[in-house]
Amino acid sequence: MNLPPLSQEQLAAVFTSARTPSELYETLAQYEAQACLLSTPNSKETELLSLFYSMFFFSHLLLDDIYEARAMTKRMPQDLAHTDSSLQNCLNLLRAVWQRKYEQVYTILRELPWPESLKPIVQRYDQHFQEKTLKEVSRVYEAIRPDAAANYLGLDVAAAKQGDPAIIKKFTACGWAWDEKTMLFYPKPIISPADQIGHLSNNLGEVMALLGTRSG
Repeated sequence: MNLPPLSQEQLAAVFTSARTPSELYETLAQYEAQACLLSTPNSKETELLSLFYSMFFFSHLLLDDIYEARAMTKRMPQDLAHTDSSLQNCLNLLRAVWQRKYEQVYTILRELPWPESLKPIVQRYDQHFQEKTLKEVSRVYEAIRPDAAANYLGLDVAAAKQGDPAIIKKFTACGWAWDEKTMLFYPKPIISPADQIGHLSNNLGEVMALLGTRSG
């Protein structure tokens, strides 16, 4: 089946109609050949290419496929990657996710300028990263300080340290226990059907990497 021509409107339609991250990735992957053909020296389609490669990049991250995300950044037009602000944001985000610099990840997602056309997928990844990190922290920690927990989820660390009720509620709503005397959370592992079905080696790798960053 012939694909509709690559355009900003078509990319918006692809994002809106995709029911799952896998479907979004698979559709965007089919457009990479068209994007490659547009990636000529002095191309007049820089805005379109920036939107496509940025969205394609996030589709990898929504699948937690950071290795393929790295490979994709090598295939995008390198002259554009070095000059376009959105692609620069993506490359900085890739490094922060790769190095598990949680605070930096949230800063890039929430504070750096993103075009309006990309904000929906940026916000979707912010939520995905929070939920994924919460599961990892719940598996790794038997007890954790509220400020350390808040740092992992991009919440107000200072408020958490003071025992902000709103932040405490965010964690207890997930099944965590809160001890006011010790000022510690006692996480409860969060198990989803997807966790039970597979990706066991990936999960083990995530846990071991998180153990290497433990400070709480």
